[in-house]
Amino acid sequence: MSGEILVTTASERSAAAVAEIVVPVKEQSRSGVALLLTVAAIVAAIIGFRAAMISSSASESWQSALRSDVKRSAAAMEDVRSLYQSELPVAVRILEARIVQAEMLAEAQGQSGAARQALLLEADVQGQIITALSPSSELATTPQYSLQSGGLDLAKRLADLRAEYPDLLALNPDALETTGDRLAHQAELTMLALVPTSVAAFLGVLAQPFRRRRGILLRLGTLALAGGTAIFIAVQVMA
Repeated sequence: MSGEILVTTASERSAAAVAEIVVPVKEQSRSGVALLLTVAAIVAAIIGFRAAMISSSASESWQSALRSDVKRSAAAMEDVRSLYQSELPVAVRILEARIVQAEMLAEAQGQSGAARQALLLEADVQGQIITALSPSSELATTPQYSLQSGGLDLAKRLADLRAEYPDLLALNPDALETTGDRLAHQAELTMLALVPTSVAAFLGVLAQPFRRRRGILLRLGTLALAGGTAIFIAVQVMA
């Protein structure tokens, strides 16, 4: 009887020892699944947050480009309107008066009496028109805007008008639009990192019911998570 008791006691102790070894292994496997799922969730949240921030910056850049384009176009239209609707009619009237005055004076040289007086009077009237309008017409009175043909250099005057507002002239909506496109592309590449990260989470979930293959699935999930993290870091560094 004592021998049977000893054999039974030894068997129970062996079973207990095996159970003590197996339980920690199972607990470690389960903790590995939980750890993989937790890290995958954190990495996915970071990737999603970063992609959302980049997308927001891209949208802001596009909106700034649109506002800058509208502002630049409005400034250009205002300068054109000022030149052709405000300055040019007065300048043209001054040029006409100068031409008529010159013709009257030239014609008066070959006349005498009442005809000469009439021509000189008309020339004086044109001179008064020139005197009255000249202070309000920089276009007609500035030598640098005069052409040798007698006309006016409207392109140079328009360039000078635009240069009066360098902030508006320096607006570059194309550069802002290019920046928005670059940020949008970066956001798309950042979102690609979610693919292997999602695969890692899927493998972590899949490892729970499959105990025999749990270790392999966890290793594969860890590799997928590392790949997603590497893609995310590479996109941010290369941006």
